[in-house]
Amino acid sequence: MTVTVSVVIPCYNHGHYVHFALKSVLAQTFTAWEAIVVDDGSTDDTPTVVAQFTDARIRYIRQKNQGLSAARNTGIGAAQGEYVAFLDADDEWQPRFLEHCVAVLVHNEALAGVYSFAQFIDPQGVALPQVGGQVVPPSAFRKRLLEGGFFPPCTTLVRTTLVREVGSFDTRLTSLEDWDLWLRLSAHYQMQGIPEALARYRVYPGSMSTNVERMHANRQAVLAKHLGAFTGRPQDWSDEKRCAYGFAYRCTAIDFIQQGNWDAGWRYLEQGLAVWPNLLARLDTFYELACGNQPRGYRGQAATLDIESNARHMLDWLEKFLANNDPQFAPLRRTAYANTYLALGMLSDQAGHWSAARRYLLRAIKFDMRLLASPTYGRRLLKLCLGHRIFSALKRDTKTSSL
Repeated sequence: MTVTVSVVIPCYNHGHYVHFALKSVLAQTFTAWEAIVVDDGSTDDTPTVVAQFTDARIRYIRQKNQGLSAARNTGIGAAQGEYVAFLDADDEWQPRFLEHCVAVLVHNEALAGVYSFAQFIDPQGVALPQVGGQVVPPSAFRKRLLEGGFFPPCTTLVRTTLVREVGSFDTRLTSLEDWDLWLRLSAHYQMQGIPEALARYRVYPGSMSTNVERMHANRQAVLAKHLGAFTGRPQDWSDEKRCAYGFAYRCTAIDFIQQGNWDAGWRYLEQGLAVWPNLLARLDTFYELACGNQPRGYRGQAATLDIESNARHMLDWLEKFLANNDPQFAPLRRTAYANTYLALGMLSDQAGHWSAARRYLLRAIKFDMRLLASPTYGRRLLKLCLGHRIFSALKRDTKTSSL
């Protein structure tokens, strides 16, 4: 059988997880694949676990420990398929992952690859409430990518020749090596998103992405590589560079706050704002802040948030920050407050705290009257003012009268 997809599975001391990764590959409805397990010098039972799989499509390569990027590159070098997929040993796929991804690439030869949403799972493989990811038009792929990586490697399928063309993974990076690769691809090609959770992304304490300082250092290294080092006056940089570095600092700020370190979070956010003040105009900035220290896998689950405590953190910081009277932030003051109250109102509504939600949304409108013209926020406010039961009854009556 001709190999269409090469599945690269790097593994270092993940013998307790690689079994599930391989089972998810074997369960694929699309069967023209090969799986290349690259054992990066494991000292656990990884060789024994992989040996239990006797399917001829599974290959095992062992090398001395060189790091995640080097292991993936070994797999890319051995790949025989037209497309390559990156399934880390602790992640899994839904059965139709390859079927859906291959179909998109077969029908659009201009695309370099595809990516999907991911269902977060816990160490035992139990699905968590959050589905991660975002889909943007292919034409906006690079612009969104410059704001930070927004999908893990296990959600992707890319053309093998193009990955080799741009140079595979950078072994000098100890994290975010996938973001670097997508940025290199995006300079010449586009990728398309699939708005379906086709992958299962495992989160657990001690994973590489929980080391905030290392993640920040690697963000800086990736951006220096693509846009130039963080030197000179940001006001003299291109908008693209200012935006990218601003979002990098915002991401680090949210990572710190997610770990409960609000002070460090505010410091990094202020550094990001000094580079790119427009972060204050982004609702998602304040939505993430309003989620506070809620961990990955649960972000946005309003019922489990202490919204009032997070509101105090946000409003205290915003008042002190804007009190400095820096002229570059003055035009964004009202927008920043509107976004703060809007994010708090949305989460309060989702949590069923309707009185608080109504109060927050009215304050948001006080700072930005344009929200009244928005069908989304206007309807939400009407629902909160009338009461959910009356609003639902009116919707039912409207539907009935239109029949």
